[in-house]
Amino acid sequence: MATSLRQVARIAGHFASTRALEVAALQASPFLGIVLGGVVPERDGIVAPGLLMLGSAALTAHIFVFNDWAGYESDLRDPLRAPHVFSRHGILRREVAWTSAILLAVALAAFAAVGMATLLIGALIAALGFLYSGSPRLGKRTPIASSLNHLAGGTLHFLLGYTLVHPLDARGFWIGLFFGLVFTAGHLNQEVRDHDGDRLNGIRTNAVVFGSRRTFLASLATFTAAYAMLTVLAALGSLPRLLLWSPAAWLVHLAWSMQVLRRGPGFETAQWMQRRYRGLFALVALAMLAG
Repeated sequence: MATSLRQVARIAGHFASTRALEVAALQASPFLGIVLGGVVPERDGIVAPGLLMLGSAALTAHIFVFNDWAGYESDLRDPLRAPHVFSRHGILRREVAWTSAILLAVALAAFAAVGMATLLIGALIAALGFLYSGSPRLGKRTPIASSLNHLAGGTLHFLLGYTLVHPLDARGFWIGLFFGLVFTAGHLNQEVRDHDGDRLNGIRTNAVVFGSRRTFLASLATFTAAYAMLTVLAALGSLPRLLLWSPAAWLVHLAWSMQVLRRGPGFETAQWMQRRYRGLFALVALAMLAG
């Protein structure tokens, strides 16, 4: 029993150290969906929003853990990823599979307790996660299709929170699409970061097929579309008018992107860019809450 508990702690500690920050950052989308969907704690309580956020965190963790399980062999061949592979830390692959399955079960149980609409959207996100990590044609090994997967998943993740008490409408869809664009653009930048390891493993990401520079430009174009949508939604009153200043954030983003292009898109420059655009969108999220 003591051995089992130590192994559970080892598994939890490993994935917390490698994935916790990403999982936490991605919870901003459903949380903002809850807020923009009009949840009022005094009227709607905190149980349903709490269960939804628990389910969202468990589902996001499941997708990451399943991706690590599915990409185990290729990660071992990647010099940058190999030191972080779970087997290097005394964790068996079947234990990772069970961890992924338990996280999915927790997520679906939490969603089911919230309601059928939440369960349906959560199940759709889980299905996209399976396709991304496991499908040879509709997943990460297929350029463009992988980006469409992220566009749909990012949109649905916002709608997971938005539809808690608000029916799906045009406003929710367009705001959700903004989040989908940001998620897609961010992952294109991540593909630039991982280009060398993916090429070594024969993983046909956008960066491997089209080149790092073109993929980085595609990321910039997608981010630009997100900023434009943000401005239009603010002008229409669907988002706080404070976000009418988002073109200024885009100019900062553009200036940083020009620096990356001058230095050359690669692992270090993509990481440098990731830290900066995450800061910009954290300010966007605060503006949404302030409004």
